[in-house]
Amino acid sequence: MLSNEPSADSKPRVPASRAAQDGPASDNQGPDQPSAQGNTAGADFGTDTGSSTAPDIAAPDNSTDSGPGADVGTGTAAAATATAADSGTDSTRATDDEKEPPRAGRKPRRIVRRTAKVVVALAVVLAFLALGDRWAVLYAENLAAQQVQKALKLRAEPEVHIDSFPFVGQVLAGNIDHVDVDVPDIDAGPVSVAQVKGTVDDIRIVGSLPSSVKGAVLSRVRGDVLLDFKDLNREVGASQIHLRPGPEKNTVLAGGDLPVGDKQAQIRGHAQLQRTGDRGLRMTVRDTRVVVPGLLTYVPGKGGGLQLTAPVADKMDEGELQQATGKHVLPQQMMKGRVLDTLVDHPSLLKPTGIDPSLIQGLQKLREPKVAQQMKFSAHLPDNLPGDIRLRDISVTKNGIRAELTGKDVTVG
Repeated sequence: MLSNEPSADSKPRVPASRAAQDGPASDNQGPDQPSAQGNTAGADFGTDTGSSTAPDIAAPDNSTDSGPGADVGTGTAAAATATAADSGTDSTRATDDEKEPPRAGRKPRRIVRRTAKVVVALAVVLAFLALGDRWAVLYAENLAAQQVQKALKLRAEPEVHIDSFPFVGQVLAGNIDHVDVDVPDIDAGPVSVAQVKGTVDDIRIVGSLPSSVKGAVLSRVRGDVLLDFKDLNREVGASQIHLRPGPEKNTVLAGGDLPVGDKQAQIRGHAQLQRTGDRGLRMTVRDTRVVVPGLLTYVPGKGGGLQLTAPVADKMDEGELQQATGKHVLPQQMMKGRVLDTLVDHPSLLKPTGIDPSLIQGLQKLREPKVAQQMKFSAHLPDNLPGDIRLRDISVTKNGIRAELTGKDVTVG
């Protein structure tokens, strides 16, 4: 029999939109209620399988189930929302991370720029200090050159080069490392010294700077003196004589032309160079001879004499020679003997030879002391040199005679 009252098992359906708004089931439901609801939904679904609205009803039931299935859906949605939030946060962090490197790079660039500025500033300061030090060196070099010229009474101002850096610091410390001095044209007695090059090491300033400087002590002095052959040729007494290095150590060869009578005679000499004490030197001439080419050779001094060439001797008259000398003399003997005085006393003997008697008279006057006097020279260091400076060694070079000077603890000022 059909009844009009609803069945106890039937339950009104809730639309999907209403279920979503109502939210999850109440806490007062029993533990079995979710299962009953699930079974009811299943029964309804089974009962209405033949209805054309079953698909429309089934879909809402699955999405609006307020049981554990609904909790899973809600949790999944919350997780998705959290994931999306995390993704947004991560994206923001990634963007921030991408902006971080440029910020980190600006700091090293600032350090580099600051360092470059410091280096440039330091370079400028050092440049100004070096320039100021150089100005001080130039001033000191000029002042020292004037003092040396005044002390040695030089005709020309010497060149002074101070090779010390930093100069100002060394002056303030009272000790200068190294100084070079180049002195030209010093008067050294009969001859002139062409050049003197000196080096001074370890100069100690005496007194207090800047106004109470009393002088200086030159710890080590080395010098090189050059007597140029060109100056020596001018000073030896005959401008026609030229000097050059000899074949042996400390020897000089002299040669030139001298007018003798009506002829130009060639003079040859061999000189020995030696020291005279610690402050002088001397050139002694020996083996001097005068040659008139084609006519004769004259060796002045002891052991020398006049020697005629063979063609000239053959022209002489043997009888006149015997009459002039009082003994029998062959013409060949005129090539070896001492016949100068005989020819001077008997100039007629030269008539067959064509030799002018004035030539023989000029040779008679050209004695060895005179020839030696014309070719020798001596030199000594100036007496006004400060301190104990001495000659240590002498040598002959292609340019002239070179002497080495040394000194120690030389006081100046």
